[in-house]
Amino acid sequence: MAQIAMIRMNHNGTRMDGPDGMDYETGGNVAEVVSHVKQVKSEGMGVISMKLAGDGTFTQRDDRQKAVRFAFQNAGVDCVTIGFKSPQEVDEAFDNINLAYT
Repeated sequence: MAQIAMIRMNHNGTRMDGPDGMDYETGGNVAEVVSHVKQVKSEGMGVISMKLAGDGTFTQRDDRQKAVRFAFQNAGVDCVTIGFKSPQEVDEAFDNINLAYT
């Protein structure tokens, strides 16, 4: 039995799975993904959220903050994966995660 689910999600559906399971640039069903997160958590699995920054398409810090806050506060994920292009983005990610808990 799986113990961890890795689920693509962010606050606006960018680079999430679409209705046919394919990865779409926009239009993922955020509500459906959140329901999957809650379902697998109720089955005792941990959830790792991926694609928080829309696969690098979120160029504005505000969008990245919203995505992290949404994942932890609304969807209730346990942890996240975030890719980085620079040391400054690492620092920003720590700030965004801390803001998600304030």
